[in-house]
Amino acid sequence: MDKQNFYQEKYEYYRTLNLWAVFGISIPSIGYFFSDCYLLGGFSTETLISRSAIIIPFLIYLILNKYTKDYRIMVPMSYAIGHGVMWCTIWACTYLDDLSFACVGFFIILFIFMAFGIAAPLPYEVIGHGLLFVDIAIANTFLHYPDYVMMFLLGIPLYIGICVFDVAMEKTYRDQVALKLKLEDHLRHDALTGAYNRNVFESLVGENHTFICAKGEYMAIAMYDLDKFKRINDMYGHSAGDEALVAVSEAVRSRLCEDEILVRWGGEEFIVIMKQNERRFEEHAQEIREAVEQLQLETGTVTISVGVAECREENYQETIKHADTALYRAKNMGRNRVVMYCSEMDSADNGYCG
Repeated sequence: MDKQNFYQEKYEYYRTLNLWAVFGISIPSIGYFFSDCYLLGGFSTETLISRSAIIIPFLIYLILNKYTKDYRIMVPMSYAIGHGVMWCTIWACTYLDDLSFACVGFFIILFIFMAFGIAAPLPYEVIGHGLLFVDIAIANTFLHYPDYVMMFLLGIPLYIGICVFDVAMEKTYRDQVALKLKLEDHLRHDALTGAYNRNVFESLVGENHTFICAKGEYMAIAMYDLDKFKRINDMYGHSAGDEALVAVSEAVRSRLCEDEILVRWGGEEFIVIMKQNERRFEEHAQEIREAVEQLQLETGTVTISVGVAECREENYQETIKHADTALYRAKNMGRNRVVMYCSEMDSADNGYCG
């Protein structure tokens, strides 16, 4: 998974937490109006306006959150809300004579920013969080905080600790994603041969159960199984049979195009999902069959029989059924061959298309 997709998935996983963090820093911050009234000894219209100003960017955030999940937009917006609260507080402080509590308020905001960092890429967190010190430095030029030096002496170690915490959270999430991908890989792949299993079809078919094709692209199903595979198991043992399955799968994969997929359908039966811009499926299947025939195993030469059916505008299971019919014909015609499906096979006994 590339970095952008990782951070996108991380944001979507913690998106609800991020939303609550934005709510938790913006709306409750209006409640500090009551502490302003206490310090001023009465109702203060000026601080009510300054404290309430955060509602406008908060509403903008909610609108964006409804229409986009892009972390490159929403994470900076979250930090913008946090800095908006900071500047609304600074605005309110211009009306206060007693700023002895400003240091406490600064530490509260530092802690709340920690929640933004959980959903954010680490570089966003380091910059977005660190800019709080720039806010304080600018505000101090006209507010002259009595505990300005202590804000930095105590705030910087706290900031570093929070960054370390967010590094640990990101590593934990990265480990979780790696485990998830590993489990998904096990669910989608056959442990013995490395081929996909049937679950892969969920990502290859649309709502109408037909294969999803790009414009100008043709698809076909080639179903094959190992000829006289039971004899290999009976004479040489199941471990030799497993080795034959692995060797054949590797030989088949060596002849597949970039977008083609090998699926273990069951037992010694496999499916190749072919994708081409030209309809040369039978030739391609012959190339695969010949690659297998060239294998030299301890059990001797191994061959496959292949049935091929082109995908039409039909349920993908019908295409697989047609490939299975062609495979059955290939077996009846002497094995180690490729047979292309045609509609006459459904009724003809000889397996030839007229």
